[in-house]
Amino acid sequence: MARRRPIARMCALAGTLSVLLTALAAGEARAGAFQVGSCESDRIHSSAETFRGFSTRGMAATKGCKNTDRGLTGLVTRTRLSPGRVGRGARAILTMTAPPGTRFSTFTWGGGLHRADCGYALQVYADAPDRQPTAIENLRANQKCPRPGRAQASGLHTITRNVGGATRIVQRIICAGSSGRRSCSTRHNNYVRTQIATATVVDDTPPSVAIAPDTPLAQGAWVNGTQALNYDATDNVGVRSARAILGGQGQPFAGRSCNYADSDGTFAGLVPCDNGRAQINVNTREIPEGTQPLVVQANDTAGNQGASAPVIARVDNTAPGRVDVGVVGGEQWRNTNDFALAWTNPPEGDRAPIVAATSKLCAAGTTNCATTQPSGPGISSFPISVPAAGEWTVSMWRHDAAGNADEHAASVPVTLRYDPEPPAVGFEPISLANPTQIGVQVTDKVSGLAGGTIEISRQGTGIWQTLDTRKDGTRLLAQIDDSALPAGAYALRTRAYDQAHNETSTDRRLDGQPMLLTLPLRLGTNLQAGIATTKTIRRRVGRRGHRRWVHRQVTELTSAARGHIGQRLPIAGRLTANGQGIAGAPVQVLAASPISGESLVATLQTDAGGNYRYPVTAASTSTLRFSYAGSAVLLPAQGQVGVVVAAASSLGVRPARVLNGQAVSFRGRLATLPAPAGGKLVELQAFVSRRWQTFRTVRSDQAGRWAVGYRFQRTRGTQRYRFRARIPDETGYPFATGASSTVSVQVRGR
Repeated sequence: MARRRPIARMCALAGTLSVLLTALAAGEARAGAFQVGSCESDRIHSSAETFRGFSTRGMAATKGCKNTDRGLTGLVTRTRLSPGRVGRGARAILTMTAPPGTRFSTFTWGGGLHRADCGYALQVYADAPDRQPTAIENLRANQKCPRPGRAQASGLHTITRNVGGATRIVQRIICAGSSGRRSCSTRHNNYVRTQIATATVVDDTPPSVAIAPDTPLAQGAWVNGTQALNYDATDNVGVRSARAILGGQGQPFAGRSCNYADSDGTFAGLVPCDNGRAQINVNTREIPEGTQPLVVQANDTAGNQGASAPVIARVDNTAPGRVDVGVVGGEQWRNTNDFALAWTNPPEGDRAPIVAATSKLCAAGTTNCATTQPSGPGISSFPISVPAAGEWTVSMWRHDAAGNADEHAASVPVTLRYDPEPPAVGFEPISLANPTQIGVQVTDKVSGLAGGTIEISRQGTGIWQTLDTRKDGTRLLAQIDDSALPAGAYALRTRAYDQAHNETSTDRRLDGQPMLLTLPLRLGTNLQAGIATTKTIRRRVGRRGHRRWVHRQVTELTSAARGHIGQRLPIAGRLTANGQGIAGAPVQVLAASPISGESLVATLQTDAGGNYRYPVTAASTSTLRFSYAGSAVLLPAQGQVGVVVAAASSLGVRPARVLNGQAVSFRGRLATLPAPAGGKLVELQAFVSRRWQTFRTVRSDQAGRWAVGYRFQRTRGTQRYRFRARIPDETGYPFATGASSTVSVQVRGR
């Protein structure tokens, strides 16, 4: 819905009100008129209620306009038939008096006169306090008298007179006396008879109108559709119709109760329409929405218009639009039945505020639904609960203060998930095919298993260790690493929780027995590994007195070997369980050296007897670990072989023959690389006094090259010296202590 700024709205309201008041004032300035019919002029009722009668003794004023079989019909002023006489001034009068504030403008009379005694005056006239009478029909006493013994009469005829300004219409018969008599005879009929009487009433007074503050529309409440509106209206000639003017737009006039004389608009009374309270229905759908001035305009019988003072009305016929609704705390499962919905109401501007909301709660996937309607000013949230555990969907649509609401504007359904019950759990039997797998069966009928843990404790320690637990459908699974735990008796327990965080725990199997195990659960294995060497064993055997030597070759495995760079070393082994070889088992080979961590270098597979071979070329000092990871029913096993590779270097000397006092140069290059970052220490040794002695040290470059000089100074005679380069072990150098081959130098002394 469109928003309007308050200031702009007030200005628009003031402008609408100004135009409305100007139009109403112009309407009230016009004067009006209406016609009143009596007797035969009242074709519907033949009424004579507009006339009031008066008569003296011996005279009569009767109003019998309906056809009867008794006497004269019509409005009749007459003498009462009797053998006597009436005195001068005796009279019978019928008078129609204009309502206060009005006057007659024209009068149409139709009827007849009858006189047997000329002492009577027969008259119909109009008058007012401030004007002379206007004769309509006037048969004066003692004038135009009939012959003695005969009556004087006129047939039915019709006369229309302009009686502008008159306030009364008078019909009368009066005794004036005759021939010196002061009385008149009643032996014969003397009368004035009216059958047609139509008067035009002029009225310039507008009706008085006030809106009754007893309906929501009049009280300024927000409303929609067709609204009842009560009002009070009074006028000197009655109020004929009224309508509501809302926001400058007039509704159709609604007629009030009026007494009509015919279908042409002639009335059967001087105040033919009701005064007082009445109700009109206002169709607010035909006007703009928002805050509007409200006025009731009334027409009196003469057509004069009057209007009430304006009041403020508020109209809104548009239902609130769709908004997104969310579940406070999210749509996940919960174990308490205390949900709440919340949303944001957008600004409504000059429209009805939000006062209520309808929620539609349905069992998920069904049409089984129920509605509630929480309310409150500006409501933007409300608590809600579900009737039972499970999944439920709920949507919401809003109601405004005018009563507008539209289920088609319901929010997209959100889900409420409720589960108050914890799951049921129990340990499953141990599987012979996978004895280290621990299974827990979990039953949860509503939200389903979310997770849990399985714990193990060596009996008597009271220390619990949590196993790596995973969820598999409706089960919890964990593996016991019986190779890492000491052998013995163990107890297990489990804890499981569902999607709603309901939690339960047990230390029992499904059959109710305690969950106790004895480790290890798998069969033990043995993995042999070593450098394979073959030797011949000789044994003397004897049979039936004859003895002989038997030679048999056997293979022995050693856990460590020393070799030189590039040497091929035959490594072999066997994987067994209870002395029986395990065929087709994978065996991983992992290598580590002083300068590198352990890494996988090969994966072997045992033969039918559980044997395997792995020839290795000596490249550096290293440790080879042979590992069998085990299986579902076999424990893991491993073996280790150490390979020691001696450092090596070339060695040369020049010249090979020198005199005492001359120098030689020793040069070489490491064969066992890489060298340490700062070079490798090389010790130059000479064989003196039956042992090798170091006389010089030098560090190689990064490529392993080295050189060093030496001068002979104390040699006598001719001597031959032997030299070698010793390469000691060193941190960060993956080789054991080694030496080069020897070289010799001949020195001749003095």
